[in-house]
Amino acid sequence: MFEVMAPPGDDFDAFVDAPTPTGAVKRRADVHADGDWHRSAHVWLVDARTRSVVVQKRSAMKDTFPGAWDVGAAGHVGAEDGGSSRRTARHELAEELGVELEREDALVFQFTVPAAQASFGGCNCFEDVYFARWTRRDEGEDDEDEFAIGLAEVTATKWIEFDALERALADAAARVDAVGAKGPYEYVPRSPLYRELFFERLRAFVADADCDATAA
Repeated sequence: MFEVMAPPGDDFDAFVDAPTPTGAVKRRADVHADGDWHRSAHVWLVDARTRSVVVQKRSAMKDTFPGAWDVGAAGHVGAEDGGSSRRTARHELAEELGVELEREDALVFQFTVPAAQASFGGCNCFEDVYFARWTRRDEGEDDEDEFAIGLAEVTATKWIEFDALERALADAAARVDAVGAKGPYEYVPRSPLYRELFFERLRAFVADADCDATAA
């Protein structure tokens, strides 16, 4: 069950504001069918050394963007999560990638972006974005079994460098204008604000890691 949120205002601040619950609680299918606003949590695993992140290939059975490459782990914030996207993020990491984070602060919150995607195959969702540091295997080692993926939702994972992901998401956004809800999409489209803040914060996150490594 999902809590229904009020639509975002034009002045929504991605770093300060939070979604406003309406008090209504509805089933996932009804929320998506009715275009209601709700919440999700995104977790990007980041390897600073190779300037890359993990992406997952969504199951062909997904009701939104089936078979597309997407954020490493993500899920909707259900009413059972008590309104905590951080709790959802930890759960989805474990369920989709088999990653159990030992420390609560390993998940670093970045921003919340409202994304209106119901008109082209997605849903209307406030997306809470988290980063977590991860050490990628050395080149030449097999990435195939690096994560214990939950096959019900994920069919594959791969690492992609920042610049390549930036191009892929720009192409996905352009495809929205070209084909709309028809798809299919190679990568799940992200809003202009999401892409802007994501890559800005991602490069800052890596720069902080570089500083930590130098200090050590």
